[in-house]
Amino acid sequence: MCTSLSLEALDGSKFLARTMDFAFELNGRPTFLPENYQWVSSYDKKEYSSKYAVMGTGAKYGANYMVADGFNEYGLSAAELYFANAAKYDKEPVEGEMNLVAEEFILWALGNNKSIEDLKENLKQVHLIESDRGVMKQNQPLHWIFSDATGATYILEPEGNGLTLQEDKVGVMTNTPDYNWHKTNLANYLGAQTTNFSAKSFGEEEVIPLGQNGTFRLPGGYTAVDRFVRAAFMRQNTETPKDSHQAVNTILHMLDSVTIPRGVNIKNNGESSYTQYQTVLDMTNRAMYFVPYGNRSVYTVKMTDDMIKNQKEPKEFPVTMEQEFKSLN
Repeated sequence: MCTSLSLEALDGSKFLARTMDFAFELNGRPTFLPENYQWVSSYDKKEYSSKYAVMGTGAKYGANYMVADGFNEYGLSAAELYFANAAKYDKEPVEGEMNLVAEEFILWALGNNKSIEDLKENLKQVHLIESDRGVMKQNQPLHWIFSDATGATYILEPEGNGLTLQEDKVGVMTNTPDYNWHKTNLANYLGAQTTNFSAKSFGEEEVIPLGQNGTFRLPGGYTAVDRFVRAAFMRQNTETPKDSHQAVNTILHMLDSVTIPRGVNIKNNGESSYTQYQTVLDMTNRAMYFVPYGNRSVYTVKMTDDMIKNQKEPKEFPVTMEQEFKSLN
C-alpha cells in the first residue's frame, strides 16, 4: 500500500512524492548512490554498474543498497508501489539480456536513464522475472510511477505484455487495481467539489446546509481506491504553491490526507500496515525531503555537484526516529 503524486510549483520546480505504506519494517533512510555504483542482481548474480548518481530512500540488503524511491542527477525520479494480484512478470529469463527481480528495477532505471524518453527506449533490454530470489525471499508484485525534469509523469505496470510506459495524466498512483481502472473510477466522484451546495427544497420544506458539504462524496477509507480518489482531488484542487519551499509544505499536507496511522489497517496475519515515511523529491533542485513515521520533522538532503563528483561510496544520512519538539520557552 502506497500513494504517489507529481506536482509543479508556479516557479517551474517539479516534484514526485509518495507515502510508503507497508507492514514489514523497511528501515529506509535518505541514501546516496554514486556514479558507477556496482551492484549484483539477486536473480542471476550478474554484476551491473549504474552510470548516474542516485538519491533516494534506501537500505542495504546483503551486498546491495536498494532504493524504493528517488531521483538521479538528471532529475528522473521514481517510486515503486505494491501491485498485489496484478503484476505479471516473465516466467523464464531471456538469454543475453538483463534479467532482474522487481525490487532491483529502480536501481537500473534511475542509474541508467536521464529521462522518460531514455526509459522508453531502454526498457526493451530489461526483463522482470517472477522469482523468490529477491531480498525479501518472495516474489514482489510492484508497479512504478516515473517523472522527469520536464514534469512528464508515466506509470509502468507489468501485466503480462512486457514493460511499457503509460502516461499518467491524473498525476496520481496508488495500488491495485491498475491505473486505467482508477482513472475510470474517478467518474463516480464528479460530484465532489470544493464549494458548498446551496439549500434545496423537498416538497415544501427548504433544507439548509448544516456546514461545508461539497466534499461529502470523497471516500474516507484507506483502500487503494479511496486513496487514489482523495489524492486526485487534493492534487487538482489544492492551491498551487509559488515556489519549491512552499511546494514541499503543500505536498506534505496533501500526503497527510492519505497517510495511514499505525494500528488502523491490520493485515490478516495481525501486522499493522502503516505509513513508514513520506518522501518529497524535488527534481529541479535535486533535493530530497523525508519525514519518518515517528518524527514529524522534515529532513532534507541535496545532491550537490560536489557530491556527484567526489562521493565515491554509498552514503546513508541518519534521521531521528523519535519525535523532536521545538520549545518556545
